[in-house]
Amino acid sequence: MLRKKIKSPCQLICIYDEDRVCIGCYRTQEEVVNWDRYTDEEKLQVLRNTAERRQEKQGSDYYGLG
Repeated sequence: MLRKKIKSPCQLICIYDEDRVCIGCYRTQEEVVNWDRYTDEEKLQVLRNTAERRQEKQGSDYYGLG
């Protein structure tokens, strides 16, 4: 069975706000650095985290256009 790879949410912006959250993908610096080491479940948790952060920061497609 072929498994789909969980795609990185990176938006190629890579600028961090005062909370050390990327303004493009809403991941923390730790989450960005460790993405390739995470298990699928950890990656899914990161994606849930980014959705919450996006909502908290009232962002849309990316932080700069909120």
